[in-house]
Amino acid sequence: MRNLTHILLAVVLVCGACTPTESVYEAYGKKIGPNGGKHEGIHGVTLIVPPKALDQEITFTIYALDTDPFTNLSATLTNIYALSPMAFKFDLPVTIIIPYTEDDIPDLLDEIDLKPYFAIDRKNFEEIPEGEYEQNLESNIFKLSTKFLGYFHIGFPKELVKGQNNETTGISEMVLIPKGNFEYGAPSGTPTGAVEATEGVLTGEGFNTVELSEYYIDKYEVTNAQYLACQNADVCTEPYEINSSRYPNYYYDPAYRNFPVLWVSWNQANTFCQWAGKQLPTEAQWEKAARGETFRKYPWGEEEPQDNAENAIANYSALFADVTDVTSFDGAVSPYGAYNMAGNAAEWTATWYDIDSYYKKSAAADPLKDPTGPEDGGAIQKKVIRGGSWVSLTTEMTTYSRDKAFPHYRYYNLGFRCVKDGE
Repeated sequence: MRNLTHILLAVVLVCGACTPTESVYEAYGKKIGPNGGKHEGIHGVTLIVPPKALDQEITFTIYALDTDPFTNLSATLTNIYALSPMAFKFDLPVTIIIPYTEDDIPDLLDEIDLKPYFAIDRKNFEEIPEGEYEQNLESNIFKLSTKFLGYFHIGFPKELVKGQNNETTGISEMVLIPKGNFEYGAPSGTPTGAVEATEGVLTGEGFNTVELSEYYIDKYEVTNAQYLACQNADVCTEPYEINSSRYPNYYYDPAYRNFPVLWVSWNQANTFCQWAGKQLPTEAQWEKAARGETFRKYPWGEEEPQDNAENAIANYSALFADVTDVTSFDGAVSPYGAYNMAGNAAEWTATWYDIDSYYKKSAAADPLKDPTGPEDGGAIQKKVIRGGSWVSLTTEMTTYSRDKAFPHYRYYNLGFRCVKDGE
């Protein structure tokens, strides 16, 4: 397991084109001048610069970025490899060699369908034209010819993978939350949990109008299979417990691969979302995805959940004695189609817990734009948890019910989902 602090430091030192939350592996550089040269980096990715392609000595860096399983165009077989200086242009074409492993090719897909992709911004990848690369099927490498540096990866066309590989269920699927305003907060008079006024307002003062930019949120809670993929990549660490409340070997047993991962701390959840090219949702993002633009008591509407397993529309009140498959209860999805935003596994958010920032009426005349909550944890030092779980009571299933825990906390009913920015 690579130390996350070291990884983030590597971003600051060598990845000027990356954001501070992106995960970087084994970044290091080499100076190449007008006489040309060769730099072999992580995973054998190699830059070959011919003479006269440069008019001065430049330090080039090759590093690997963890990524969401689907870019805008393809399913990645390799990491996304970043070659810097980003958007640098050579005087002559250079060669970039990217190896791949046949063992990583999904079933039913053919090696000859692999394609190389390039982007400057890491989001809008384009397939590299056939005349600008060679694929060596014996050596399992791609040789790219380019004058520009940026982000590269080897992968399959997205539509091909979606059509032939059902192992992506729940991993790539996200739902769009459009840009716009919504009513954020709890109904006026809602108890806040404060015992004394020094802790914050004692009852909620009503809704605040909030404007959120467009974003995507995971359609389902992050599953055991998804998290295990991150662990197998030597990025995520094993959950604190591998058993659930009811099921032994819950985390590793394939029977529960599509059930929510449990026993993970906020820090572990945050690391996973970074690995996937995403981030944990702010409390406002989570709430809009659960509620829609106008207030509704539950993600599915105003109907009270039935307290019996036969008629249940959500997993709560220990009706099923444990969590269920993340695709369960399709009659109780949120207005945007997100599953289990009430019940099953409670969910971490990115936001520090505070009473007034959520329950107090804003004095601002204009809508709050993309609020992230308090800048730090203050005296409480806990993160907001939303959504209730399989052991929650009815009052804990509402779209305004909140909980909190220290970032290192983990439990048998606590999981998460991720978000990413819109286009």
